[in-house]
Amino acid sequence: MTTTCRFSICISWIRTIVSAAVFAFALGVQAVPVDLAGYNPNCGVAVKADGDSLTARWNTPEGATVLTLDVSSNGALVQSVAVASGDAEPVVVLRDANPVTVLTVGERDLKKRGGWTIFFDRVDRRPSESGQLNLKLQSATVQSVGQRCFIELDRLEGEAFSGKLRFTLYAGCDLIHVQAIVQTRKDARALLYHAGVTCDPEGKSVSWIGLDDKAHRADATPRDAAPQKVRNRTIALETGSGGVAVFPPPHRYFYPLDEAYNLGFTWWGAGFMDRVEDFGIGIRQDRLGDRRWIPWFNAPPGTEQKLGVFWLPSRDRGGKLFDRVKAYTNGDRFPALPGHKTFTSHYHIEHTTRYIEELAKDASAGVPKAVRKPEFVDVFKNAGIQIVHLAEFHNRLGPARRDHRKTLPMLKAMHDECARLSDDEFLLLPGEEPNVHLGGHWISFFPRPVMWVLKRAKDKPFIEEHPQYGRVYHVGSADEVLKLFEMEKGLMWAAHPRIKSSTGYPDRYREETFFKSDHYLGGAWKAMPADLSRSRLGWRVLDLLNDTANWGAKKYILGEVDIFEVDNTTEFYAHANVNYLRLDSIPRYGDGWAPVLKALRDGAFFISTGEVLLPQFTAGGKASGETLKLSASGQAKLEAGLKWTFPMAFAEVITGDGEKVYRQQIDLSGTGPFGKQTLSETLDLSGKRWVRIEAWDVAANGVISQPIWLE
Repeated sequence: MTTTCRFSICISWIRTIVSAAVFAFALGVQAVPVDLAGYNPNCGVAVKADGDSLTARWNTPEGATVLTLDVSSNGALVQSVAVASGDAEPVVVLRDANPVTVLTVGERDLKKRGGWTIFFDRVDRRPSESGQLNLKLQSATVQSVGQRCFIELDRLEGEAFSGKLRFTLYAGCDLIHVQAIVQTRKDARALLYHAGVTCDPEGKSVSWIGLDDKAHRADATPRDAAPQKVRNRTIALETGSGGVAVFPPPHRYFYPLDEAYNLGFTWWGAGFMDRVEDFGIGIRQDRLGDRRWIPWFNAPPGTEQKLGVFWLPSRDRGGKLFDRVKAYTNGDRFPALPGHKTFTSHYHIEHTTRYIEELAKDASAGVPKAVRKPEFVDVFKNAGIQIVHLAEFHNRLGPARRDHRKTLPMLKAMHDECARLSDDEFLLLPGEEPNVHLGGHWISFFPRPVMWVLKRAKDKPFIEEHPQYGRVYHVGSADEVLKLFEMEKGLMWAAHPRIKSSTGYPDRYREETFFKSDHYLGGAWKAMPADLSRSRLGWRVLDLLNDTANWGAKKYILGEVDIFEVDNTTEFYAHANVNYLRLDSIPRYGDGWAPVLKALRDGAFFISTGEVLLPQFTAGGKASGETLKLSASGQAKLEAGLKWTFPMAFAEVITGDGEKVYRQQIDLSGTGPFGKQTLSETLDLSGKRWVRIEAWDVAANGVISQPIWLE
């Protein structure tokens, strides 16, 4: 090629570029700058900026996913999502779509109880505003850490909140994690968020699994947007070539409530909340919750609130697509773990109350038909729960538990029903939230049926030998409560410590004899309050565990659920957690269940939301609840076996010296989905009194060990 020819081609190429630039300028279209300085292709996600497009490709269990974004601010942000099955070429399953987030912002009452550490707040009864977060694209930044890639788009603006839109892509994972990361300068804000994806509905359909456990599909007509009750918190958009399922973080998205009603946590249609004009699908929260106490999410000023939703694109549709989603929560089931049994506590199901009321209508037919086969038994079994500890008589018949003339038939009915509903694979155990004599709210648990009256009448002794009910205890003080638990080898602990009606407890009675007793276990853990800026759930009780350990009290925390209704319609899994007890078998009801209490008393268990498991945790060869005598060097080897579904975020080794708490975070950004790994660290535990571990994934699902004590 001659020099003249090369020059002519160059001039022609320049003219083409200039013409395109002039045309783009005339349209007001200009791609924003893309900053790739923090990106490393070794993260496993290949990113390419090309003109108006920013494309990312990464391998997945299905094959590969390709996400293409339009960074020109002209047209839909998501140009396309394509999926390759196996080694085939990627096929577009969604085109010209926009992520959408709507904020509902209300006011927190910071004068009540613990300020931000609050449950009894009815945010819904005060004025609130809802509005869409709008993307006014100014810049795009691509960064990578470990085996994940972050694409951040600035700037999002909305109702008193502003920030950025983030796409997180995980190497080897089929999820697209879409988050609006926003903050406010205003104080006392509480929020809900609703998210999803909008697109042209033509040629598309919407699918979900209904409460009848069947797959449903509807044409994506531009109907008015409405809530949809579904299983697994998931709704999907289907095209001729595949589908995109949309679902929230399984536990993080659900702020604490007294009920687990399915309130229709997904939506589809046009005009969502009168804030999103286009057709779309997504996730939503009901502004009125369960119509009891409605605390919403905390949003303290200056905190980065991460409002996330997951997209799972696939060539699959229908049941196969939903199976891919359900794998991340093990099908909403707490998986079996060798050498462990699943135990859950604190349910005000009031089955015994209903049983008594139905029996009063007609006692001639034995067990009343209305309560003969309660749905909650199958719900627990289907969720992989093997041992359930109740907290009965919290509602209508609660006052009768203080009356010795009424209480004994109630207890007998509870014991009999627990025995009837238990079998070789499921153990239903009596328990209460008696809330007498100690201060705050607390839970009672005995290793066998025990007859006791909560308030001792003046003419009653502490122990009565009753002709019909056998030994009956009448308690009238904290000392008598402790004496009862000593004689019957029971356990008690603070229900929802430091919040609700246990605000200030157990701290206020930490010097009392009953608290220092081996019969006082500690406290119960629940993700309450909720704050989407936090990387873990339930920090309130995690702090309590650290504090009690530093007090020198060998106490433990167990997971509690604390809800009322459990039936086939409830969104049970999202509100639940479970305790994995180191037990080889499930006790038979008739033999008593002392091994369950022993595992709790010994700290031989861990808490899990279900997606992250801890099959092994030792320090110096000692397991949780055991005591390690340190060598002169203070060195000890920690080993923690983890198993997970969502990619992991971090683990944290937590220790204390009697005054301070120390944290050593272990970065797990190199993990993909559905993995397992044994963490091995040599620790210097000189001067420390205890050590424990937590691990959390990218959806804030987690696992929590009990302490190992150090000498």
